[in-house]
Amino acid sequence: MTQLERSGTIGLVFTRKKIERSGFIGLEDYAKNHGLTIVHLDMSRSLDDLEQVDLIVHKMTDVVAKMKRKDCQAQEQYDRFMAYCKKYPHTLVLDQWLDIEKLLDRKDMFEHLQACLDMHDATLYKVPKYALLDSLQDWLQVTEHLNFPIICKRRSACSSTEAHQMTVICSRDQGSVLSKYYEPGEPLILQEFIQHDGVIAKVYVAGEQIDVSLRPSLINQSQRNEVIHFDSQTLPKQFDLQAGQDLPHVLLTGATEICREKEAHLDHERLYRMAEALRQQLGLTFFGFDVLLQTETNTYFLVDANYFPSFKNVDNFQPLFVNLIKRKLDL
Repeated sequence: MTQLERSGTIGLVFTRKKIERSGFIGLEDYAKNHGLTIVHLDMSRSLDDLEQVDLIVHKMTDVVAKMKRKDCQAQEQYDRFMAYCKKYPHTLVLDQWLDIEKLLDRKDMFEHLQACLDMHDATLYKVPKYALLDSLQDWLQVTEHLNFPIICKRRSACSSTEAHQMTVICSRDQGSVLSKYYEPGEPLILQEFIQHDGVIAKVYVAGEQIDVSLRPSLINQSQRNEVIHFDSQTLPKQFDLQAGQDLPHVLLTGATEICREKEAHLDHERLYRMAEALRQQLGLTFFGFDVLLQTETNTYFLVDANYFPSFKNVDNFQPLFVNLIKRKLDL
């Protein structure tokens, strides 16, 4: 099928859970009313009888994570996906694996975030100082040049519950607690904790469009505080006094004045330029990134990035998605 013969058929490769989180509920009807046909590609079944689609949008990161853990079924699904793409080389794929892999390992991710600054505008943002910890026995040596508090994360950045579990270590003598949460030889990233008044900016990127929302985060920490262990996916999505019941003493909740101050300092034009620079560096169409405005200085720190986040709460995501796809297909 050539570009001139495109029929407007889009294949989605998402689990049901990802469909619900990605803002795709009801997408089939909306897309049909705007000249596109949505089909769901099930990689657990043979695709031999499936005709070529014009474009594939996918989130196969869960499959790849399982494949790397020697899961045979995941390997079969991955091979089936790659064979289908090879069979129909004119089918557009959003996004390519070589680009997605830039965000699957936090070490690679931080290197790309820094490289983006080196190639574009070094004043756009800063990346927190970090270090690799390959063994808990190396704690004292690795943390020698880090400023505490620090936040500890697994190097694997997605596709498992463990990837989203993090630990804030407030002083060097608290390092022994890591053995409670991590295996002795598990590769970790130690990242300096940026004081940010408990407000984080979540930026969602779809092509050349961005959406920004402010969410509750950890309040400022000192070296006298206790260790904090949490799951970033379970943090509240809004500023509500009841939302942070699991971590009431370390989360900012219901603080509208602080939120207003952060919103006033948030430069959406800068965020757009950050998104554009990252889009060029990463080569991705759909991704998200997290920004902290440092306490007092309001310096922009880019602390995380991820492939195809949940667009569920992004206003008008379905029109945005359909228009983007039609531009890609030149329809």
